Amino acid sequence: MRWVFYSLLVVNLVYLGWQLVSDAVWGGGSSAIIERADAGEAADAPALRLLSEAPQPDRALRPDVPARPGLCPVVGPWSARGEAERARVQLEAAGLAATIRAVTVQKDHLNWVYLPPYDSRERALEVLSELQSRGVDSFIVKAGEDANAISLGYFTSEESAEGLRVKMHNAGYPAFVRETSRPVTEYWLYMPERADGAAALEDFLVGNPAVSRDRVACRTPARQNG
Repeated sequence: MRWVFYSLLVVNLVYLGWQLVSDAVWGGGSSAIIERADAGEAADAPALRLLSEAPQPDRALRPDVPARPGLCPVVGPWSARGEAERARVQLEAAGLAATIRAVTVQKDHLNWVYLPPYDSRERALEVLSELQSRGVDSFIVKAGEDANAISLGYFTSEESAEGLRVKMHNAGYPAFVRETSRPVTEYWLYMPERADGAAALEDFLVGNPAVSRDRVACRTPARQNG
């Protein structure tokens, strides 16, 4: 905006010089016109203001951006709550506060080879008798959504499970492979985000080589009622 200011200033100086020359040549009578022009221009023209002079918004009034939840250290797992409780007491004695939380995970991933459930138990028993007469190790599933299905075996290797499936299919049995697992409850010790005592935690891990340390998203503490 400075060039606008200087342009107006130059125009006014040129105009003033021209008026002075006109007065010298034609005589008075133009001073009043100049005064009125200046007065009107001062009244109507917007005041010039540099961008740096404009009022700036108060940054202190801007709302703070909410901070993202941090990561909290966790130690574990233990298969029994009593073992986790003893570890918690040990950490507390070293000056580290921790809470026990139970976590359910799926473990023992196996590949199950099976024949789908039959319409009746009698039919399943007939097929089971055929398989056992051929030396195929098998049994009938007695309950659940797979009741009356025939289990042909569990394998940790996908290749072994697929090999048996193909063998049974070639023998005329519609075998399938399904990955299965079982739920296991583990117990972990959760610590605050900014827990002090890193050296104490390292000593604890050295003394408990079967457990490990990780970091997970911090949880909001539950509100106390009453």
